[in-house]
Amino acid sequence: MISNIGVKATFFSSIIILTCFTMKNKRFENKSESFYHVIYDTIPDKELAKIFSDEKKYWDSTCQSETKRAGADIEKNKLVFFHYFGMVEEHKGNAEMNELLKKYNIEVDTTLSYCTVPSNLQNCYARIMQEEIDIKYGSTFIDSLRSIAEIQFVKANPDKIYRFEECDWFSRYPGDKDYNDFFTTSKKHFWQNVEYPNDFEFRKDNELYSSMSAGFILYKTGKISDTKIDITFQNKKNYRYSSYFINELKEFVQKTKWIPAKSSGIPVNSEMRMTIHFK
Repeated sequence: MISNIGVKATFFSSIIILTCFTMKNKRFENKSESFYHVIYDTIPDKELAKIFSDEKKYWDSTCQSETKRAGADIEKNKLVFFHYFGMVEEHKGNAEMNELLKKYNIEVDTTLSYCTVPSNLQNCYARIMQEEIDIKYGSTFIDSLRSIAEIQFVKANPDKIYRFEECDWFSRYPGDKDYNDFFTTSKKHFWQNVEYPNDFEFRKDNELYSSMSAGFILYKTGKISDTKIDITFQNKKNYRYSSYFINELKEFVQKTKWIPAKSSGIPVNSEMRMTIHFK
């Protein structure tokens, strides 16, 4: 959508909106933060207020137009489901979801969610269509189809390595009752068998914490691979013990009987990371 409120206003609005997307755009991904501040700072306050006012009028008009169009399409028994992208939670299994929706003669489209536009003024067509789908099929209809679609996706991609956030939220450390336990029990067990060297220089009150992190792939079989350790000491003298701590953490990771991750309740391969802080 392009408003007719002027080239400068449109360009400024586009810059702000693009900075809010979680999706990557190769035209802007190499721009520094200062690039956007320069654009902002070059517009006088009076002109900036005019831009926002014109943008509000544009979105008001757009929403009214979309609302009218949605009503007309619904009268023709046309229903459309929208996949949202931008500042929203994104789902796996969109292709599977589309196939399920076809069985109900529901069309599929995509739309963007903007962080700079009031939610009640954007995607009005999509919102009204969703409300109509809920009325016709029930408020849990889409969620139930989404669950089926995601299970289908997981089963169709048995070798995929999932990001941590794509998995169900439970601890992968043995013996934990919930995910929060992971942050305490794994570290507690690590330090039970690892001692600080006698002349290790501990953190002073005002110093930042030193830490080391282990990243690895945890397979649904319980096997792990690609273990990589990063270590950072605020006190540079402690780097002489890097090899010692790295080896200890690597051994700890390899000996732990990790619980495989799940996605939609199904065991999957996943990325895994744990961090240890030094005193």
